[in-house]
Amino acid sequence: MDAVRWSKEEFGGAQLGDVRRLDRLLAIAAQVAQWPAGTVSAVFPKAAERQGAYRFMSSKYVEPDVVAGSSHSACVSRCLGEEFVFVPEDGSSLNITDATHTKGTGPIGARKMGARGFQIMNAVAVRKDGVPLGICGQAWWSREEKADHRSGKSKRTDEKETKHWGEVMSKVRERFSGTGTIPWFQLDRGGDAWPVFLEAQQSAQWVTVRSSSDRRIVDRSTSKRQYLREAMAATPVLGSYNLLVTGGHGRAPRIARMEVRTRPVVLLMTDDRTSQTHECLVWCVSTVESGTVPAGEKPLDWMLLATRPVRNLADAKLTIFGYSLRWRVEEFHKAWKSGACDVEDLQLHSEGAIRTWATILAAAAMRLLRMTYLSRNEPDLPATEEFTTDEIHAVHIARKKEWNGKRLPTIAQLTLWIADLGGYAAKSNGPPGMIVLARGWRRVAPIVPVVARLRNLQTAPLPL
Repeated sequence: MDAVRWSKEEFGGAQLGDVRRLDRLLAIAAQVAQWPAGTVSAVFPKAAERQGAYRFMSSKYVEPDVVAGSSHSACVSRCLGEEFVFVPEDGSSLNITDATHTKGTGPIGARKMGARGFQIMNAVAVRKDGVPLGICGQAWWSREEKADHRSGKSKRTDEKETKHWGEVMSKVRERFSGTGTIPWFQLDRGGDAWPVFLEAQQSAQWVTVRSSSDRRIVDRSTSKRQYLREAMAATPVLGSYNLLVTGGHGRAPRIARMEVRTRPVVLLMTDDRTSQTHECLVWCVSTVESGTVPAGEKPLDWMLLATRPVRNLADAKLTIFGYSLRWRVEEFHKAWKSGACDVEDLQLHSEGAIRTWATILAAAAMRLLRMTYLSRNEPDLPATEEFTTDEIHAVHIARKKEWNGKRLPTIAQLTLWIADLGGYAAKSNGPPGMIVLARGWRRVAPIVPVVARLRNLQTAPLPL
């Protein structure tokens, strides 16, 4: 899909009150897709285009939530026809330069370091084959200037940042309502909180959370206290599978033998502020490495709590696979913040302008992530599924190759050529990622408008 069509699909539904504002949004988004960068000046080389982008971003008639809502609705539309989609959700922060404290930012990180910015919770939709489809929910907030030193036990849920997990889940659930597609949320240990499970139970929502503590469970058959890990250790092994573990920091490459156990449990959850207890039925899925652990290394060990029933080994494996896709939201944050879109480099002066620009960059980052996984999961798709013929010509020219327009490359071939332009060489390390693709695309992007002008002037094959 070319950048212009993509911008219309992603932001064409934004209700901005004036068609001229919508046209400006679509033009900005298309240019960002072609040339992603953190600053407006890096995206728009022409002064008139820059000024138009600045005016749009700072306009009082442009609401960031409206711009984001259009993008989120477009993501949901891509999910139509799926029985369910995995929805990894996680928080992050944007470090924004704000020396005068006038941009609506708050402290981030250790307060003594003086960093400023925004906290963000994002939810992304991922197809069952692992291809990301877009951002379907988001929350922004700034931390208070003065730290709240009260213990977590004395705070209400609405006074804790935990509330944002449920806030985003609620927004996503509302967007998917009536579509026939179920969002299946995937949360890391930060989402292991009783309000998350209670809301999921009350709304019959599918959620998988990685357990962060050895929770107490309810066992009516005995009067003694029982805990999750003790119960799972006593559960028979349901099955096993082999997992390819790539080498990394403190991790040896190997084929890990993973044992799977699963059973339904009733969590006993307590609101520490009020001492009120809640019970929640979940299915616990334990996957633990057995017998293949190198000396001095901890075995792989996931304890997952799922509200979707797990009745057999196939259900357990699907639950484990779904949680493994939680990494997609981490990849999105990486593409958004560094390497591809560099959102933290922005130099805008108001919260509204920052949020609007960051939202457009977020959509562009997800487009890059989607293209990356399409080239891996559907390598034989024609390149024209995501690129225009002008862009394909530009890639060939950047590589100093000729193309007559007849032999169409696949999406996998074209993305590999772009990655090569970005310095990708170590094919043994796996397929190219977004950062190397973004670097390669920066060499291609300036050639695309030249190709378009040449195409309008002649019908002969384009020269090198």
